Amino acid sequence: MEPDTFTFGPYKISPSEVFFRTELSYAFVNLRPVVPGHILFWRNIFIIVWREVKRFLDLTVDETTDLWLTAKKIGGQLENYHKASSLTFTIQDGPQAGQTVPHVHIHILPRKTGDFENNDEIYDAIDTQEKELKKKLDLDKERKDRSADEMAREADNYRLLFS
Repeated sequence: MEPDTFTFGPYKISPSEVFFRTELSYAFVNLRPVVPGHILFWRNIFIIVWREVKRFLDLTVDETTDLWLTAKKIGGQLENYHKASSLTFTIQDGPQAGQTVPHVHIHILPRKTGDFENNDEIYDAIDTQEKELKKKLDLDKERKDRSADEMAREADNYRLLFS
């Protein structure tokens, strides 16, 4: 049976935003792009385990395996779909590492040559996004929330990659 909502820490995720799931994890599209003006960064995908687990070390062996195999599968499809040449996978594990949503998650970002002047700027962009999510996503004027329809369309497109 399809759940009414999925959760990401304290946040509710609509089923229309979820495009891939296994017994132990699922992937969904993000509410805001990581970097305005970088179209690829609308594609910051989150993969999380069903069970709310705050820290990576608290995952079971099965959850860890499933999470990374899911990231690998989704990453390969997204790289091809977006005609990217690389992928950034990140986990911020704990508050001192920049984690603001207390639920283990992997960010997947398709990358292209020149998408950032300094390649490591991507980590600052992710950190900014995480902090804003914790503040209920209402402080930044430049990065706008996407509509539910917009996110559902993106998730629909991604679902086709896995059918």
